[in-house]
Amino acid sequence: MLETLSRLVGAGFGRRDAALSIPIMDGALKPNNQLEEAPVFAEREGLEDLAIGADGQLYAAAGTGVFRVTGDGRFEPLASYDRAVSALAVAPDGTLAAGLGNAVRWGVGTAAEREVAAAPGAQGFVAVGALHVRADGGLLIADASALHPGPQWRHDLMGQGRSGRVLAHDPRSGATSVLASGLAHAFGACADPQGRVVVSEAWRHRLTLLAPDRPAAPALTALPGYPARIAPARGGGFWLSVFACRTQLVEFVLREHAYRREMMRSIEPRYWVAPAFSSGADFLEPLQGGGVKQMGILKPWAPPRSYGLVVRLGADFVPKYSLHSRVGGRHHGIVAAAQRGDELFVLSKGSGRILRLSVEQASRGAAA
Repeated sequence: MLETLSRLVGAGFGRRDAALSIPIMDGALKPNNQLEEAPVFAEREGLEDLAIGADGQLYAAAGTGVFRVTGDGRFEPLASYDRAVSALAVAPDGTLAAGLGNAVRWGVGTAAEREVAAAPGAQGFVAVGALHVRADGGLLIADASALHPGPQWRHDLMGQGRSGRVLAHDPRSGATSVLASGLAHAFGACADPQGRVVVSEAWRHRLTLLAPDRPAAPALTALPGYPARIAPARGGGFWLSVFACRTQLVEFVLREHAYRREMMRSIEPRYWVAPAFSSGADFLEPLQGGGVKQMGILKPWAPPRSYGLVVRLGADFVPKYSLHSRVGGRHHGIVAAAQRGDELFVLSKGSGRILRLSVEQASRGAAA
């Protein structure tokens, strides 16, 4: 009741969710070219997720396959399925888990591979977008939407979806339970050392903290983009992938309900006024004022239809620094990051590339 009243007041005065203002990227989020200039470690069409085992082995999900990625950037197949692999995680003992959109597999690539059952009495999986294995071996499952499959994420955004869930699975007992529901596109989930679960709610532009016997609470709010997956960082804290930045044009369309419904009815989704993993290849793409090329150049401060961003968060979820591929760049649509020692691997879905950076050098460069 209070939340409904707050929304009505906000709509009347242009506050909170009804405001069209976008938080500026400054301080720890000040733009740079770290991602754009990062070395390309590997390329493959359909790249979706990354995971690193306790032994340092890098794994990738791409298209319908799960791959081991060698030190020279080659993809060695481990498993193949009849649908796209949407998420990937590896347990401390090396066991792999894979999301297949509307299903989850445990023990990928082994004779003991099995399907993870949904929670008793709950809806089956629809849009599994992220997996994370806790230190105790339990599996966290982020099911982004209960209405729209993963590839239809634009439908979920424009439909103002609030049907995401986070579930917990115990591989030993086979039990699955729902930790939280009613989330605004749960794109990522990760456990912290205290056993709490942090979830990225993309359409609310925030991270939400789930703790046992406590109501869900915001951990980081008012992000300037749409948060994707979350991964642990060496030394504590997290790496937060942000798959696109917010714009005033998209915020405006989300509030113009008649226009939004007509746009969804009559226009192909790839041409909707909505964020994208990449842009600039099609003259039919919608533009916001300031996004027009001048003398053949798209200015890096133009309104971003697509963008590349990774944020280093402390254990308290406060941003420490960030890595960017700005407007007009190639390495956009960042959906995953994974750290191995001083190496940070970043997945750009927009370019189909895995980037490799030195964390020490990147942190110095971001602070410069």
